[in-house]
Amino acid sequence: MKRILLVAVALLTVAVAPAQAAPVSTVSVLAFNIYQLPRIADGDTAAKERRAKEAEAVIRAADADVVILSEAFSAEAESLRGRLADRWPAQTPLVGQYCSTSAGWNSVNGNCSNSLVVVNGGVTVLSKYAITAKHQLVYRNSFWPTADYYSNKGAALVRVVKDGRAVWVAGTHLQADQTPLSIATSHDVRMAQLGELRALVDKYAPASEPVIVGGDLNVEYWAGRSRVDSAGRNQVQQASAALGGPIVGGSVQGFTYDGATNPIAAANGGAAYRDVLDYIGTTRGSSSTRPLASVGTGRTLGFGSALPSDHYPVLATVGF
Repeated sequence: MKRILLVAVALLTVAVAPAQAAPVSTVSVLAFNIYQLPRIADGDTAAKERRAKEAEAVIRAADADVVILSEAFSAEAESLRGRLADRWPAQTPLVGQYCSTSAGWNSVNGNCSNSLVVVNGGVTVLSKYAITAKHQLVYRNSFWPTADYYSNKGAALVRVVKDGRAVWVAGTHLQADQTPLSIATSHDVRMAQLGELRALVDKYAPASEPVIVGGDLNVEYWAGRSRVDSAGRNQVQQASAALGGPIVGGSVQGFTYDGATNPIAAANGGAAYRDVLDYIGTTRGSSSTRPLASVGTGRTLGFGSALPSDHYPVLATVGF
């Protein structure tokens, strides 16, 4: 009887003891396609410099802990990154600008080309906090003969340490749709690229550390809802399955590519085209034990009277 009472007391003590949750940090993440095309595609350096300065104002106003830039191809974008170093001193090189670790990468993966007809991938990650690892991936999967085929598009996977805790951030820019006739093929290429990114996470990020993924994924949130696969999954669900985690956290707020409100988007994609292409999400990679980062609702940011890009940036707070 005494033994039964002791066991009961012990169980009661466990039941009423407060849970000892692990300390949780948050990091704010901004994903921004800044529309800084290479000179071969856009030779108007004065317009690019104006847009770079307007993009700088947007980035500084958002004041995110981590900034993922895509389409940072140009010399004007390079100058922008230099100016931002006062607030975001930890930075990666541009994905695909150099195909060796001598540029500051810990590893170079995929199909990085040194061809004179291939431009860099335009992706870089900037952080207020220390970056302790930098891994470059140039996607093997690409779509000839689209313009993306002649770019070292890929991903930068970095380890950021804040409050003594580590979180990985993967910034990327996936295959774009060049014409309406290429949509199906482009989608297949994007899914394969997400598979490559997932493999990169598996290779370098320990399964005990969460991974955030952000950038211009070119996955249509609204138009993609009607394009389902044999399992009945829409394109966002397909992308999440390929990545190994949800590409979007919470609900979606606002179009990130909006021809109705953005004249550059209207000129490039038509005034009637409105959708979400830019995301902040998370992945487990292929590890069932990896904790998923807690991604809050992505907030689409406007420009006011400025017009730095055809994309609006998305900002989210992520717990890890």
